[in-house]
Amino acid sequence: MSLINRVNTDLKLKLFSFFLFIGIPILIIGIALTYYNVTKSLKVSIGRRFQEIAQQTADKTSFFIEREFQRLQNLSSNSKLIDDINTINENKEKGASPDLLIILNQFHANNKDEYKRIIMTDKNGRIIASTDKNDNKGYKDKEWWWMTAYNGIAHISDFYTIDGSYTSTGSIEYFVDIAVPIIDWRRVEVIGVIMATLSGEWLNKAIINTWIGQSGHTMLITQKGIAAVCPLEFKEGDKNAHSIDASIMKDVISKQRGWDIGNNTHGADDAIIGFAIIRLSPDLYRLKKQEWYIFVSQDPAETYTPLYTALWTQFIFGCILIVIFSISGYYIAHKIVKPIARLKEGTELFASGSLDVCLPVSTDDEIGQLTRSFNSMAVSIKEREEEIKKKNKEWDNTFDSITDLIVIYDSDYKIVRANKTFAQRFNTTSEKLIGRECSEIFPKQDMSWGICSYVKTMETKDVFQEEVYDSNTGGNLMVTVSPLLDENNKFIGAVLVAKDITEYKNLQAQLLHTEKLAAVGELASGVAHELNNPLCGLMGFTELLYQREIDEKKKDIFAKMFKEEQRAQKIIQNLLSFVRANKQEMMPVEVNKIILDTFDLKEHEFKVNNIDVIKRLSDSLPKINGNFLQLQQVVLNILTNAQMALLEANKDRKEIVIETRIKSDNNMVEILIKDNGNGVEPQHLSKIFNPFFTTKEAGKGTGLGLSISYGIIKEHNGRIYAESKVGEGAAFYIELPAEKKSG
Repeated sequence: MSLINRVNTDLKLKLFSFFLFIGIPILIIGIALTYYNVTKSLKVSIGRRFQEIAQQTADKTSFFIEREFQRLQNLSSNSKLIDDINTINENKEKGASPDLLIILNQFHANNKDEYKRIIMTDKNGRIIASTDKNDNKGYKDKEWWWMTAYNGIAHISDFYTIDGSYTSTGSIEYFVDIAVPIIDWRRVEVIGVIMATLSGEWLNKAIINTWIGQSGHTMLITQKGIAAVCPLEFKEGDKNAHSIDASIMKDVISKQRGWDIGNNTHGADDAIIGFAIIRLSPDLYRLKKQEWYIFVSQDPAETYTPLYTALWTQFIFGCILIVIFSISGYYIAHKIVKPIARLKEGTELFASGSLDVCLPVSTDDEIGQLTRSFNSMAVSIKEREEEIKKKNKEWDNTFDSITDLIVIYDSDYKIVRANKTFAQRFNTTSEKLIGRECSEIFPKQDMSWGICSYVKTMETKDVFQEEVYDSNTGGNLMVTVSPLLDENNKFIGAVLVAKDITEYKNLQAQLLHTEKLAAVGELASGVAHELNNPLCGLMGFTELLYQREIDEKKKDIFAKMFKEEQRAQKIIQNLLSFVRANKQEMMPVEVNKIILDTFDLKEHEFKVNNIDVIKRLSDSLPKINGNFLQLQQVVLNILTNAQMALLEANKDRKEIVIETRIKSDNNMVEILIKDNGNGVEPQHLSKIFNPFFTTKEAGKGTGLGLSISYGIIKEHNGRIYAESKVGEGAAFYIELPAEKKSG
């Protein structure tokens, strides 16, 4: 078996190596040939194109410069200007002429972008007009001046810089002076000179600023190799870097027109440079015969982009060929090797955990039969594994969908698994809990149910259950821990299930309270009946005494007694109505009667506790459709709370205000009950209608009164809310829909 495997491996390696050794040299040779041929043709093509652009720009530059000379010559032929200069020349003591300055400034204003300054001299070199107010020196000693003044030849200088002059982009600006003689053709005599300083930035914007791609551009180079006009920014310290190599300039001066390869003015090596000389008119005299050239250059990285693209294409194509060769070699080797090699590879894959193995059967002999058996076994095992995965997935979904907190521990007190609810309880994920001990997760205040519960189960191997308080949520949990045993009944871990029983406990407490209220109601009903019977007898005797008595004073006393007995009887009747167990139907009721009847129940307590009750009841209230006794219970709950708040406040004046009114905007009857107690804290105001919420001391309140009131008002399609300011009291608003009038 090992021999077959070794032969198989050697053969595949040899075939694979053969195709690689053939493919890689072909790829390298192809890339080299492509690079050589494409580079050669690309350089020639780009060089010629750059040369043509340079020539076009040079011609354009020459045209614009000669046009500026023509403008100055047109200015110099102005008859008014000639007459004024003749006058100045005749009167040697006379200074600058205002008329000439006006002519000069007007000309400069019309050509402000082109010229930095324009000056005019007489035949002796004195400045007689200048756009530069600071220029007051003579120019007779300047070579350009006497060449222009004495020879009558137009002159152009080489490019130069002026300290403190920069372009709009902050680069150093170069200038060139052009001068023309002022000739009085009547006497055929040079009478003065006009000299204008031409801006290099204007030349750049108007003529030379031609871009090729992203980095290719044109520039004007002097014979000294300095880039006088260039669209790229450069500072004072960049002068040396912004120049052309002397070797290239030598070639440029000798050829005057063409293209070359070298270092351009911006530090790029092996850049293609096209150039052309700027040919000016022979009538323009240039000192020292300094020539100018237009250069066209581009960053080599951009220039050779097509070449790099071709190389990459060739490289990718070659790699594809190598891959094809390799695949072909592998396929041939795979076909040559005996079928048993396939079976061995399949068994190795299967052993490594890959169950998707399906080996091709190419023979009908024993090896073929063995291959079929292997494929059948792989399919069977895969189906069973998928079924197990499906069951595990279903179990996982069920485990995580349980709302109780479930966690499984091993015998080392470490978490093996926890459901989603348990993980969310601690703001983490189930995966992060695995392997952690309980003490790492539960806060110290929860250690009792977090650790002790399952520790006891591990010690006793029995189910352990206890009810604990969860300090984080303020609720109650029923914790049940069950042991996990293996087939040998050996303890291997425990399952902890914590069920939130807070709602159950609350319902239990509410039920208990309801039973107490029912018992109190029955007791109150019995007491009321017992009081009502003797009271009826007293009322009868009092009425007989009143009828028989002749003395008016005694009759008045009997009348007062009967009135108080009637009031007591009314209170007993209200109490009996309030504690009735049966639920009455909704019917039209008067809100004011609900208020007054409820007040009768509390009137005596208010008097005893010195609480003033101010009633502002509207006489024009419509009826509402409601349950009289339920609404009376709501009012009684709020009045009782107001009474207790006033007793706790211990203020000199204790006051309760009861108001009723109709809200015309929404046809609601509103009841307002407010007190001047201490009020409700802001953090408690939103919770006062929650079941079992109370701020009273233990034994003084259940926290159900306002909750029940809230439910009753909701059943009546109404609204109840509270407002409060600490130290000033609380106000409760009840809004109930008014009864709809028929018709």
